[in-house]
Amino acid sequence: MKLRLEDKRKAIKLRLQGKTFREIRTIIPNLPKSTLSGWLRNVKLTPEQRKTLLENIERITYNARVKAGWTKRFKNEKRNQKILTKAEGELPALIKSPLFLIGLVLYWAEGTRKSGYFRFTNSDPKIIKIMMRWLKEVCQIPEEKIKIRIFIHKIYAHENCEKFWSEITNIPVNKFLKTIYKPTPHRIKKNQEYKGCVQINVSGVEFFRRILGWINGLSKKLNVN
Repeated sequence: MKLRLEDKRKAIKLRLQGKTFREIRTIIPNLPKSTLSGWLRNVKLTPEQRKTLLENIERITYNARVKAGWTKRFKNEKRNQKILTKAEGELPALIKSPLFLIGLVLYWAEGTRKSGYFRFTNSDPKIIKIMMRWLKEVCQIPEEKIKIRIFIHKIYAHENCEKFWSEITNIPVNKFLKTIYKPTPHRIKKNQEYKGCVQINVSGVEFFRRILGWINGLSKKLNVN
């Protein structure tokens, strides 16, 4: 009992110094939170003591948030590195396929590598067909995960380019993302075959990292690092 009374006095003293529950329980080991709460229930703090307490709470909360952020970042980097290494190991078997190589090189040249997910944009229907085959046949991406968006000048809105690209991609128009119309000063269409640019999107950071792993492996094989 004497030990608990000493702990209680110490806890109250620490509280008056602006210490938080966590700090007090660190200093006084084996102290249940409920016991500490009972001891401090009637402790009155001066405005200055309350200010110190709030500053301590803010500091501890900030430090915990920073620690959690770094822990999450470390875990993400570790997971991403694991995906990249595994993808590089897949390359020797995949590289035997011409379609795999063509699709990968096209993405290496034209694909976005800063978005965090697969995004490929092109205006050539044949290239779009190749990339759709690459995604479905080589990468085994389900059709429902593939999103199509068209970028085209506003003056061509009446040409129903969505229907044209739907036939090229085999994706129904009602599954397309909203078309983006770009402003242009021109009123005459110079290229009669132009149907806008198509952007192919596939969400998922794991698939995106896998592609980066393939590209890294191919660049090492070609000694272009």
